[in-house]
Amino acid sequence: MYFFKLFLILPMLCSLANAKNYFKLHDDMCDGTRIYQCKNDFNSVRNLQIALNRDKNMHVSLREDGKWGQKTKDAVIAFQKKYKLSHTDGWVGKETKTKLDCISKKIKFPKDKKVKNISILKHQNYATYTDFRKHVNLRKSYQVFKNHTLLCKANAKNTHVKIDVSEQRIKLLVNGKIALDAPCTTGAKHKFEPNTKTYRDKHTPLGTYRIMEKVAAKKSTIFGEMYRNGKKIYHGDRRKYKGPKAKYVGHVMHHWMRLTSGGIGLHASKYVKRYPGSNGCVRLQPKIARIIFSKVKKGTKVSIVN
Repeated sequence: MYFFKLFLILPMLCSLANAKNYFKLHDDMCDGTRIYQCKNDFNSVRNLQIALNRDKNMHVSLREDGKWGQKTKDAVIAFQKKYKLSHTDGWVGKETKTKLDCISKKIKFPKDKKVKNISILKHQNYATYTDFRKHVNLRKSYQVFKNHTLLCKANAKNTHVKIDVSEQRIKLLVNGKIALDAPCTTGAKHKFEPNTKTYRDKHTPLGTYRIMEKVAAKKSTIFGEMYRNGKKIYHGDRRKYKGPKAKYVGHVMHHWMRLTSGGIGLHASKYVKRYPGSNGCVRLQPKIARIIFSKVKKGTKVSIVN
């Protein structure tokens, strides 16, 4: 009987503890930096707004909509200054969360809602590129910035492509202004070669180049299918193929833009990650590759920087 009562009491105690330490048990909230991006999930931000509104020492009236914005950040800064916290930058970190838990002990927060924050972020539009850089973690995010006004003005004579290896991002500039910023994948520094069973440096070389060739559908010399007696028996890296002699048919690389005579170029790929991973080429998301392909010409300047 004793254990049965204990079994019933423990969940209640845990529930009470969670209520008293709500913010401590949740992620930080912030604008984020180029290296770190706060999730700013709906429930955490909404309860932050509730806590700030109900704090008698604060005189704020925030909309409890669960959206992190400048007004919420300003209220956090005022909160940090009011309680003389060591950080007054609007970042809801460990110290701020501890103080929030202290002043919100008697607040009964609404039940958490299931909100797909990732899809909200993915479709969020930014009016300016400055705002985009401020709120998006460029190194981790797959978000794309487009300035449709500038893209409409692009005529292949006024464009310049810039690839940042450190951010794994590609930018299309029109008359010197950023019209497009999207994720890309450049070459890996330590790429495993199946045929030699060794790791080789396949990083995308830095420098300034000119587009040497544009082909809407170019066949790869590395990736494709192996056929034997008219039947496909293998798909992938031809160097990994260990079967009987077969005919190789290269995979089509859409929107190919050659940069070097050694085979480095830009092309569409469904394998765009947030880290270097190619054999030296720059992989682009299909939609992004199509846009850039249509806005450049042979001779267009391409800068690859770190």
